[in-house]
Amino acid sequence: MSPKPKVILFDIGGVCVVSPMQAIAAYEKSHSLPAGYINHAISASGQNGAWARLERGEIPLDASFFRAFGADLRSESVWRTHYTQHLRKSTSQPTGQSAEETLFNCPPVPAIDAEKLYWEMMSISRNPDPNIYPALRQLRSLADKNGDFIVAACSNTSIFPADHPFSDPNTTEGKFNKELKGNFELFVSSAHVGMRKPGRDIYEYTIRELDSLAKRKWGKGNMVRPGDVVFLDDIGANLKGAREVGMRTIKVVMGRTEDAVRELEKITGLDLRGEKARL
Repeated sequence: MSPKPKVILFDIGGVCVVSPMQAIAAYEKSHSLPAGYINHAISASGQNGAWARLERGEIPLDASFFRAFGADLRSESVWRTHYTQHLRKSTSQPTGQSAEETLFNCPPVPAIDAEKLYWEMMSISRNPDPNIYPALRQLRSLADKNGDFIVAACSNTSIFPADHPFSDPNTTEGKFNKELKGNFELFVSSAHVGMRKPGRDIYEYTIRELDSLAKRKWGKGNMVRPGDVVFLDDIGANLKGAREVGMRTIKVVMGRTEDAVRELEKITGLDLRGEKARL
């Protein structure tokens, strides 16, 4: 039996709140795009793409970002690569035949409204996950009462403009943002620390911050090491990065988030689905 964790570490989007992937899937469906194209384009833009740079806090969330993000989504080469994969999967064509058909009959690169897409993603993720969010609140309550573990977050984020409703504590969205972050004793935000998952540096930074917190909370003789942390995320690459530094992980699957809560209950020995944990 593995020891009980000292830290429960949460991702935010797709874990504590509804996945922005749902907004992407809805956008693709409503605009007749091949499923998975938008995620493929974001991933293909790499570490120097607009999305990654925004999440590291290197560029502001303004019109220049939306222009750059839109350009990444409208890359001719990325579109052709994905369209070839789409043909191969949807028609069971051999790779060579799919590539040949793409060469001669590929439709134009879709005109994706990057700004509309982004805010649809952010809007849907203002809603708490019906299973994990109550469990999170229960965990924080137990951590405050018993004091024997830490509840923290490590999330790829962006910094909303100061005048946006999401930044206003008087709006519904702003109030929820404040409430959400209040559940964590430590919140590592990629855009604020200049690092993002799945880079090794952000996990190592998070461990150092957790170790410092543990010493303040429990005394100088206490420490947090990677194996003391259980990390919940919905993206495989992020979980792989966490495991590479030694963390234990739980995969959160869209539409099956209660399974993650059950796994967390087994690891912690806590009841996180009882009446007190309900919304």
